Amino acid sequence: MEIPERRAVLLLRVASTAVLVLSVVLLRIMPDRPVAANVPGFTSPVVGFELASTPAHVLGILGGPDAPARAEAVRRMDVGNTIDFVYMLAYPALYAGIVLFLAARGRVGKRLTGLLLLLPPLMTLGDALENLQLFKLSATTDPAAMAGPLASLQAFTRLKWYAIYLESALIAPFVWRETGWWRWSALVFGASALVGFASVGWLPAIEYGAYVGAVAWTMTLVRAYQA
Repeated sequence: MEIPERRAVLLLRVASTAVLVLSVVLLRIMPDRPVAANVPGFTSPVVGFELASTPAHVLGILGGPDAPARAEAVRRMDVGNTIDFVYMLAYPALYAGIVLFLAARGRVGKRLTGLLLLLPPLMTLGDALENLQLFKLSATTDPAAMAGPLASLQAFTRLKWYAIYLESALIAPFVWRETGWWRWSALVFGASALVGFASVGWLPAIEYGAYVGAVAWTMTLVRAYQA
């Protein structure tokens, strides 16, 4: 079933606006610094928490059982991760909107459109399962109780991030087929994917790829309202 361009534009507008609003809300609510120490190489305690691999990482970000700042850090992280259940619908919808917009304009064929639409649900799935592990980790200071959630967190977080970076890499050539200024966001999407996949060798690259990707998302928001 073909999606009219106007419907694809509507989805792009709603999704990109939701991403912007929720990003601002999450930045205001979630902790902007770790209680003791972040995961080495990371600047954001939120992303560091997502990619924590040891109990020491978790306790460094949220604080140990006797840390006065722990209660507030846990509260803010949990509230943010609750709101994230809405955010995890918004940014995959943004990618789906991009794919449908490109398809409506004849930049992507039907078969490839279907394949590209498989990745946004994986982003949501990975993010949701990731959050469940984060809630378990924030609820305990017992290192032994963190082993299971940390192991699951590694898989689910990577599912989310690599689905994002793979989709960014795959859509970039088709965004480049556009004729207006938005085509240049293809280079930003591609750069985001390259930086993100560099995390295979240096894990903090995931965070920096996200910052590059945020520029491409912002360019897409502006393009959506020009359509």
